[in-house]
Amino acid sequence: MKLVSLLAIVGSALLTGCASTGLLLLNTSVKVSSDHEVIEDIAYGDDDWQRLDLHIPAQNLKQAQPVLIFFYGGGWYYGNKKQYYFAADAFAKLGYLVVIPDYVKAPLGKFPAFIEDGARAAAWVKANIAEYGGDPDSIFMAGHSAGAHLGGLLLSNGEYLQQYGLAPNDFRGFAGMAGPYNFTPTEKRYVKVFEPEENFPKMQIRNYVDGDEPPMILLHGMADSTVGVMNKDTTIEKLAAAGVPHHDVEYPDVSHTGILLSLTPRFQHRAPTQDIHAFFTAQMP
Repeated sequence: MKLVSLLAIVGSALLTGCASTGLLLLNTSVKVSSDHEVIEDIAYGDDDWQRLDLHIPAQNLKQAQPVLIFFYGGGWYYGNKKQYYFAADAFAKLGYLVVIPDYVKAPLGKFPAFIEDGARAAAWVKANIAEYGGDPDSIFMAGHSAGAHLGGLLLSNGEYLQQYGLAPNDFRGFAGMAGPYNFTPTEKRYVKVFEPEENFPKMQIRNYVDGDEPPMILLHGMADSTVGVMNKDTTIEKLAAAGVPHHDVEYPDVSHTGILLSLTPRFQHRAPTQDIHAFFTAQMP
């Protein structure tokens, strides 16, 4: 299938919620060459959606493995962990034990419920991942789109982790791909997720960066017509001013969907798997 066609199918799927079509194509092709183990539907809370999947690398390593918590996107309305096998596989091949949590979606849950789910999932990982061969002292976070917003806010506004006795710097680093970190909702469907208006400053990462964040790499495609690059730029400015180690990466001619597709073997030459891995490696103990 041509790149343009696949981008169109997956992009449409992600934006309309019919992700099973495009992402099924990706996952089916990736599973052919994948050999990592998956432990599914582990509860990290009492609600039905508070479940996570563990993707355990095939390598039989004696030492504990670095851990990556990956928050998928979907515009706060769509998505589930099963659809992101391809993303987990990309990092499992590099030796990460990958955790993909589900979290509450609109209209069932509004801001900040999904951030609170992210904090609960992260706390579960910190407390339990050693039982599965993961290193609790080497946990990273990453996300795409709304998932990048979730992870970034979790690691900048420490109030969410604090209720579990954790702080942002208990995590080694963060990679955000095409995150809407600092936007103000204007479309009706997004206003409904974050209203009332008094909440809008509370959803913007730039209002919380104070120097206590772990190192961050923010990656953005310059052909992204869904999330403006302003979101990355304003966050980078705050990280720099606060002295937070960071890396700013821009990809020419890469779209909002393209940066996600880059996690598959077919498109890794386009963007960021290796950039994220190199950044995380530099933060490892």
